[in-house]
Amino acid sequence: MFESCPDDDYLARRLAECCPSGFTFDSAAPGVIVVGLDLSGSFLATFGFAGADQIRSTGLSMLRAALGERAVVLPGPVDRTLIALFDTDANDASELAAVLLEHLALPLLLCGQEHFVQSRVGMATASKTGTTDPDLLLRAAFAAAHEALESGVHLHEATGSTLRQVRETSELRTAMARAARADFEMHYQPIVDLSDARTLGYESLLRWRRNDRLLTPPAFLPAAEETSLIMPIGRAGTRAAVGQLAQWNSQRPADPLFVSINYSVRQLADPSLLTRIQRSLDDLAVAPSSLWVEITERDIIDVASPAVRTIETLADMGCVICIDDLGTGFAALRYLADLPVSVAKVDRSLVGMASDPSIRKIVSAVCDISRSLGIDTVAEGVEDEDQIPALRDMGFTHAQGYHFGRPVPADAITAH
Repeated sequence: MFESCPDDDYLARRLAECCPSGFTFDSAAPGVIVVGLDLSGSFLATFGFAGADQIRSTGLSMLRAALGERAVVLPGPVDRTLIALFDTDANDASELAAVLLEHLALPLLLCGQEHFVQSRVGMATASKTGTTDPDLLLRAAFAAAHEALESGVHLHEATGSTLRQVRETSELRTAMARAARADFEMHYQPIVDLSDARTLGYESLLRWRRNDRLLTPPAFLPAAEETSLIMPIGRAGTRAAVGQLAQWNSQRPADPLFVSINYSVRQLADPSLLTRIQRSLDDLAVAPSSLWVEITERDIIDVASPAVRTIETLADMGCVICIDDLGTGFAALRYLADLPVSVAKVDRSLVGMASDPSIRKIVSAVCDISRSLGIDTVAEGVEDEDQIPALRDMGFTHAQGYHFGRPVPADAITAH
């Protein structure tokens, strides 16, 4: 349930400013829609900043004409946002949203020219959120519009937990920004040669020790990825993992290990990443071939993007490029063809279903294609000794999973 915020009276003030004298909005079941207009990129290049300021007025007039007396349409509290306030007892929220989305799909007229403006829409109603406070609904609608932007949908509707989730994410980001680098630590999981179960290297996995709890990446990385926080956290993780590898390999120079580090597209697009990786390798006397650079298949990488140029340069340096979670997205074959990939890790969801004849054929085909391209294959999520013969038959060269070892701190690992 939402908490009251007594100083929030934006809608009451805006209604008093924009509506005829004596007008009040009194509804037992209010609904609020927030429209965020995206005026970056091509719009600014075409119309300039004055056009960006003018377009909200154009959008305001368009929505007032489209919604008529069914909603009160107002300028939003944030630049280039619009608000529609309506009574859900008198209007079906889904029908009103459909009308609004239909008109938002039309170009707007500006300076005698038509121009399409992309928008993201958030909606909050009393029935879905559990509050009738218009200003709390406004905040929830803004949170829903943000979720629409993050997920790539046009409209997202708030629920009773929306504001709580946004607040928790904000608090999480603040805690990450305040956290000392010592609060983040690396754990390591072995990757083995499937022919003899010999450990060849380790995947480095970030952990955050917060309030006596050890958090895994799903609990905090999405929030870090939405901000710049992923950059310093990732840099510290790279330095720590390469430093640990140097320590291990100094103890076994004749049989060196490798370490794999996960990088997101955002990290790979960082212009300082190459310099930082090269400096870490040089300072710690680690061979580039001992570093696996893991890129998840779920990240969509444009072939002409800075991220791809970084991947190609890392491969030229001698680093091993690895596609992680193969089978969870749609980019597999394109990545194998377009990127300098040396290792493909097949996702645990496919490995765990390999007893199914159809899935086994698919996985075997992936291994065959990889082998023909000179790419090693890692079976992820191996948890049982009984899986190993089938994985060998399918053509896997490496394996990783709880059967061979769980992620643990470096001091819990004895390198042989």
